[in-house]
Formats: sequence, structure tokens, C-alpha cells
Amino acid sequence: MNERRLGAGKDDDTRMAAGAEADDEKKDEGGEEKKEGGEEKKEGEEKKEEEKPGSQQKEPSKQEEMKAEGLEKKDSKESTKPEGEKKEGEEKKEGEEKKEGEEKKEGEEKKEGEAKEGKPSGEAAAEKPESASKESASKSKEGKVSKTEKVKAKPIEGKLTGALAFAVFSVTLGSFQFGYHIGCVNAPGGIITDWIVVSHKELFHTTLDKEKADFVWSTAVSVFAVGGAIGGITSGMLADKAGRRGGLLYTNIFAFAAAACMGCAKMVGFYPLLIIGRLLIGVYAGLSVLVPIYLTEVSPTNLRGMIGSLHQLLITISILFSQVVGLPQILGTEDRWPLILAFTVVPALLQVITLPMVPESPKWTLCMKGDTETATKALEKLRGSSDVSAEVDALRDEAAGQKGGAEEHLSFADMWRGTLRWPMTIATMLMLAQQLSGINAAMFYSTVIFKQAGLSDTGAVYATIGMGAVNVLTTIVSVWLVDHPKAGRRTLLLVGVVGMWFSTILLVVSISMSMSGMQWASYGAILFVNLFVISFATGAGSIPWFFVSEIFYSNARGNANAIATMTNWCANVVVGLTFLPINNVIKQYSFLVFTGFLTFFTVFIWKYVPETKNRTVEEIQADFEK
Repeated sequence: MNERRLGAGKDDDTRMAAGAEADDEKKDEGGEEKKEGGEEKKEGEEKKEEEKPGSQQKEPSKQEEMKAEGLEKKDSKESTKPEGEKKEGEEKKEGEEKKEGEEKKEGEEKKEGEAKEGKPSGEAAAEKPESASKESASKSKEGKVSKTEKVKAKPIEGKLTGALAFAVFSVTLGSFQFGYHIGCVNAPGGIITDWIVVSHKELFHTTLDKEKADFVWSTAVSVFAVGGAIGGITSGMLADKAGRRGGLLYTNIFAFAAAACMGCAKMVGFYPLLIIGRLLIGVYAGLSVLVPIYLTEVSPTNLRGMIGSLHQLLITISILFSQVVGLPQILGTEDRWPLILAFTVVPALLQVITLPMVPESPKWTLCMKGDTETATKALEKLRGSSDVSAEVDALRDEAAGQKGGAEEHLSFADMWRGTLRWPMTIATMLMLAQQLSGINAAMFYSTVIFKQAGLSDTGAVYATIGMGAVNVLTTIVSVWLVDHPKAGRRTLLLVGVVGMWFSTILLVVSISMSMSGMQWASYGAILFVNLFVISFATGAGSIPWFFVSEIFYSNARGNANAIATMTNWCANVVVGLTFLPINNVIKQYSFLVFTGFLTFFTVFIWKYVPETKNRTVEEIQADFEK
């Protein structure tokens, strides 16, 4: 029995020596191999030894120990055969080569991703922890790591804190100003026109007939859109230079100047001040595009659509408010109408007081100015938490992904080049869809429709106010749906434009029937006008304003909104100048022109506009780059 044990020990020595020589050969080839020496069990325990790099042979003491273990093995453990050892070694070598190849592939993918993000090449060469390497290698093996997945990150969710709510209140005072001056001129228009005739006679000692007086008042009303286009095209420069909050502070200069001009026009008897004041407040309205930019940038991803939609909600609320205060029972009288126009000083003063208490946009602070410390403090205040590291990291990623970086100034021409061309096209189309839908024409025509339905002049005014209330209520519903799991931006846009498409056709049919003597059809016209307004408020009314900010990086966001806003105002002017002449020629069929536009925009949105709900700008841009 002792001879058998000695023989087994010699066989073990031979096998261990052969294993050591094989390991030495692998080391000479440059691979870092692990060698298990004498894998025998004694009293239920397994011993493993990892050979240190650079060692060429085993220490004698360890060989003697393994030999002793071999001598003490029982006969039942002599079953290990050379063929089994060889097979085990080959499987081990194959597995290690496979692992090495997977790690190499993973390293190349990491290097490619970091090169895209602008990281130093040295970081790409840094070793990962063993567990992370195995996980990445496994993903590479399965072929599941794609370009989109590399930029995809879990949306950073948040809640509506007190600080965020206060910031929203302060900046949306600019939205209120915008809407207020859209609606405040409707009710007192006739009274103001009569005063223009009197003022002209006192100034120039000539009589201004009613037609020319109407032209002067129409000029004062329409110059608001001209000012809007001017403010819109300059908003990008102001947003990038002074910041989102800082830019809004500066815009109040125009609000105070406009209030002074319009409020004092009657007192000094100089009606051209009305035109100057409307131009100035129009510039303010154009610059108010900074509101949705700020709202989009300070909102958590899960609340971005809801908070961004508040810009349009405040516009609709202020339109309704201005229509109410313009009633004869309130301020719409011969003596009190200047107060309607001068009221703009109230929200302007309130905004100047509250805005300094609001933090600047963290995205602008970090992505445009590189000030991580200030951005972190702003986020901590807005989120009501000191744990904002994940959101700061996301801002750093956005800054790294910007075209040309924060330091490079992007011109308007740059917005139509490369990867910016397609998102800029989408932004422009959505703004055109808002104005070329015919919403302003429907608002204008509503009073005529209500009168055709048999309502008195006063009744038609109240019906118009009721339509404004419908606009507000529908916008509130849209604010809730825009971030809903079963809705979103794209769905609401499609539902809205399709609803307007049907409404314009049904409106033309009902008006035609009413003009043919079917009195009951006029009530159908009232219904379809309101259906049109509901459809507009569902999507095209609110979404384009903040959608533009969602699809651009911070350094392109200002110019993108400037171009989109100017497009919106220019389309507004075109519709205002062309609708009446067209309506005088083809009457109610003029709405079919808008039906044609809506057909085009329905196809465009369905085919090209992406869903942006709960997605980061990096994810959205990755889709555009495809």
C-alpha cells in the first residue's frame, strides 16, 4: 500500500511539473494566467494559489507540501487522469481567451463612447472593476449595446417644490403680459377709435373720417405683432448673454415704457403714443419666449411638459381677464379705457420685485457659463434637497454633448447646418402650424357667427368671453395630459390638428347652411367654433412653445427659440393682413385655406415629430443623428 501511495505521489509530481511548465509558456506569450497548483481536497477544504506576475517557477517548499498532500490522498482520489487534466486546461485556456477578447471589445466600445462625449483619451484606457468589465463584456457579447443606449439615462424625476412654484409664478408674469395685450384692445376698440378722431382734430386741426380713424386704430393693433417679431429675433442673444432670468428682468424696461405711453396718451391728447406703446409692448411679448425656455430648463424631466405648458395657460387666462376688465361695467368706458392699457405696469412691477428672489437657470449657468457651484446651489434650492449630484452630472453630460461646446457662439446660419438642421425645421413647422391653423381668424369671426345665430351685440360679446373660458379650461386639461403616460406631446399635437381639420370643414358647412336660411345651422356654427378652439388648446396652442426648448442643447436653445418665435409672429402678421381680403372675396370658404394647411401639418407631425416626454436632450438628439 505504501508503494502505491509513493507511486501516486510521483505521478502527482510529474503532473504538477508539467502544469508549471505550461504556465511558464503562457507567461512568455504575454498573458497573465492564473495557475492552480495541487487542487486536492483535504478534510473537505479546497486550496488555491494564484501565481504572482513575474514568477517563473514554484517555490520548493510549496512543491513539497503538495507532494505530501498527494501522498496522504486515499485510493478513491487516484482517479484523476492526464487526459482529464489536459481537457480541463484546454477549457480554462479557451475561457480565458474568450474573456480577454470580450474585455478588449468592451474597451474599444468604451473608448468610442468617451471620444464622442469629449473625454480625454486617457480615461478611456482606465481599467474598470472586474464585475463591471464582466457586465459590459456580457452586453457586448449579446450585441445589445447601441449608440442610443449609450446616451440613454434614467430620467431624473422630481416634485413641485415651493421654490419651484414661486419661480414659475414669477417668470409666467411675462406670459400674462403677452396674453393681456392680445385681448385688451377688443372691447374698448370703438371707444378708442372715437377718441382718435377727436385727438387728430386737436393736433392737426383737420377732421379724420371714420375710415381713416379705423386705419389708425388697426395700425396700433397690428404693430403689436411687428414688435413681437423684433423681440423674438433678438431674444436668443439676450437669453445667451444675460441669462434666462436676467433677460426677463431687462424686458420689463419695455413694459414700463409701454405703460407710460399708452396710459398717458389720452391725458396728453397725443394718439401716436398708442402706436408707440403697442410697438414697445409687442417687443416685450416677443422677448417673453424666455419664459418657456426658463420653465423647460428648471423643471424635472417628469414635470417638464406640465410646467412648460403653463406659459400658454397664463396667456389664455390673461386674454380672458383682459376681455372681462374691458366690459363697459368695469373699465370699458370713455373715461376709464386708459387704465386698461396702463394696467401692464402692475405685473411688470411685481415681476421686477420677485425675479431677484428666483435662481438663474442651472442649465444656462453650467452649460453656458461653466459655473458648476452656482448651478448646484440653484438646483438645491429648486429641488428642496442637497442631493442633486445626479442632475448635476446630467447637466455636465449635456454640456459635453453640445455642438462646439459652450464657448462657441452659434449663428442663425449654424442653426440650419448639420445635426441642427432637422430639429430647427421641426421647430419652425410647429410654430407655423400654430398660426396657420386659423385660430386668430376663428377668434375674429366668432363675433360675426354669434350675431348670425341671433345674439345681440352685447350677447355676442359675452359669448366671446365664454369661448375664452373654454380655451382656458381646455388648456388646463392639456397641461395635465402632456406628461400623462397615455398621452404626450406628439399625441396631443395630432389630436389637436385633426380636430381643427374637421372643425374648419364643419364650420364652412354650417355657415353656408345658415346663410341659406336654415337658422338652426347657426347654432351648429357656434358649436364648431368652440370645437375648433378646444382642438387648438389641446396641442398646437401650448406645446410648440416649450417643445422647441426640449429638442436643443443649451447653447443652441436661445437662437432656436429666436428663429421659431420670429416665424410665429411673422405668420401672425401674414394671416392678419390676408384673411380679411380673402374673406371678402370667398366669404366663409376662406376657412378651407386653413383646412389645406392643417392637412399638411397633420402628415408632417405624424411622420416626423418625435415624442419628447420623459426623454433627455441627449436621447432626442441621438434620434435626430440617425
